[in-house]
Amino acid sequence: MGIQYFYNFCIREIDDVDLDSDILSAVRKSYFASFEKIRDKITYDSEGISMLYDYCIEKDKPLRWTVKNPQGGVVQEVLPADSGRYYLCFYRGDKLFKRLLFSKLHTLLMAEYMDDNGAVCRSVEPRKVQGGLCLLYKDVSLPDPVVLSAAPDIEDEYVAQCVKSQFRDYTAAASTDTGIVWYLSDKQTARFKALVQEITAALSNMEEESFVGDDTPLLDKINAKDFNMKRNLSASLDISKAKSFSAPVVQDFVKDQPVEEDKEKAVDSSINEPSEPEVENELSAEEIDKIVEEIDAAVAEPSEIEEEAIQISQQVEPEEAEQTEESEEQEEIEEAEDSEEKSEVEPVAAKPDKEIMADGAVYSYYGNLDGNGNRSGYGRTVTDFGLTAYEGMYVNDKRSGKGAYFYKDGTLCYSGDWAENVRHGVGVGFSSRDGSIHVGKWVHNKPEGTGVRMSAEGEIKFVCKELSDGSTVLMNYLNDDSVVISKYDKNGSKLSEKKVSLIDLQ
Repeated sequence: MGIQYFYNFCIREIDDVDLDSDILSAVRKSYFASFEKIRDKITYDSEGISMLYDYCIEKDKPLRWTVKNPQGGVVQEVLPADSGRYYLCFYRGDKLFKRLLFSKLHTLLMAEYMDDNGAVCRSVEPRKVQGGLCLLYKDVSLPDPVVLSAAPDIEDEYVAQCVKSQFRDYTAAASTDTGIVWYLSDKQTARFKALVQEITAALSNMEEESFVGDDTPLLDKINAKDFNMKRNLSASLDISKAKSFSAPVVQDFVKDQPVEEDKEKAVDSSINEPSEPEVENELSAEEIDKIVEEIDAAVAEPSEIEEEAIQISQQVEPEEAEQTEESEEQEEIEEAEDSEEKSEVEPVAAKPDKEIMADGAVYSYYGNLDGNGNRSGYGRTVTDFGLTAYEGMYVNDKRSGKGAYFYKDGTLCYSGDWAENVRHGVGVGFSSRDGSIHVGKWVHNKPEGTGVRMSAEGEIKFVCKELSDGSTVLMNYLNDDSVVISKYDKNGSKLSEKKVSLIDLQ
């Protein structure tokens, strides 16, 4: 379906906002998921600085949004614009650094960046093109605007992770309802595609790893790259960031230290006043259609210089007229409300026992809480799309005990024992890359010691068995119906190796 909503923009060279943990994106994402009023006051730590957020977003009213630093200084605020639109302004020190322009229906129309004199020096804004949306990028140092296209999709998740670890040559990024999207110039897109082809070719030439004749220490063998999750299940609950045990070590793509779940910010943990009651009525289909019409109209009106740039790219579709008459809008809203009153009222979702802010999204928790409001006992944490992220036991707000963790598409990632947010004990892990399975002992998020590795087709790859004297035997099953049996000492060094044919076994 493509991108329907933009939540925030950043230009890579000058804007260091972390879109993965952006509060603005999380709030706007929650609003557009239900079109219900959202009002709250929270404190959120950003790079060691505790910011106070005070916001309210609702239909037919400008956004209320104020962010203050610990000294009480305003670092973000909303200012009015024309025709019911408004700006969200960002300050660095006492100077305006960036502002986002929104329509009266909270559609993000443009991002502008200011120079030291307060003049606009760069900007990005969405434009309709064949096959989706592009961004029109303006820079006062460039003679003409540049059309930026979304980075091409990569079907293989393993290849996508490798590309993200190596490619940094994008111009702008956007948080959207489809996730974080990079926007590239034509030259950048060509380099991006070349890198994808290079990595794909390299992976296709890789032969299946064999332990035969390899003196690598045992734990390095059974963990391998397929089970090393740098930013793994100790990370916060954004399932799109979960790396399966099939993911490689990607030093440049992830931070040096994993984001622990105990750093997640409970939305209601620092509220200074109670939130207003939730609005139970949802928008009708007619109202949603009208909002979509405004989005289409808002991104379809290029200026003269923009028309010239886009015509050069030979991508732009004809302009669409924007409906702005207040009387027509009010008439349609009244008709929609009349229609909604006649329709059957849908049941309201159960109120969560706690909400957790993590990586730019809000997660709902249903289950037991201790006296301090921490998740303790049995419970279930759900993504903002209604899919289970984790279900099982918690202790002091961390995954501890028996539990199951799920990928963003709802498929199982791991089921078994947990300790302090990491897989520790006995469990079953499932690879998102190739469907392989590891059953056995896990230590600090990695398979270690006794265990069995199987392919997605159920073929045994190897069996590892810890012996009573502290040594370990590894049985590596080969494609020629033979098994290589290797023995290792307590430190994982190989002691002996023997190949046995299963066909000739007497």
